[in-house]
Amino acid sequence: MYLNNLFVYGTLLPGLENHEKFIKKYRPEVYKASAKGTMYYIPEDNYPVVLDEGDGEIKGVLFVTRELAVILPELDEIEKFTGVESQSHLIREIRDVKNLETGEVVKAHMFLWPPSKADWLKKNGVVIKDGDWKRFLENMK
Repeated sequence: MYLNNLFVYGTLLPGLENHEKFIKKYRPEVYKASAKGTMYYIPEDNYPVVLDEGDGEIKGVLFVTRELAVILPELDEIEKFTGVESQSHLIREIRDVKNLETGEVVKAHMFLWPPSKADWLKKNGVVIKDGDWKRFLENMK
């Protein structure tokens, strides 16, 4: 399924390094948004991931752009998504995302932690209870 929507919650957020490198030049529409799941911080890699379980709220942004067909292959590479769960660091799936500015629920691409690796994440990751990566970063300083 092709969509013009991408939900991000971590290093691709506006103002962070990967947004500057991979997203900003395409000038997508940007909306505050949220999705369901549980956010974890992986200390050894210093970034967040989301496991698609639980009713937690993941805070992020929704990018809307017709350029997504160009952006996604680059993002798949940096997120190490191969299309095969067992060979991917993260997986990319279509999820329901709430646009917090309009109240509308839309379908969007979202990078998630593979369910097959959930046990490792639960043992080695740190839960970010409020699902807000930027706030977590600020509190780490």
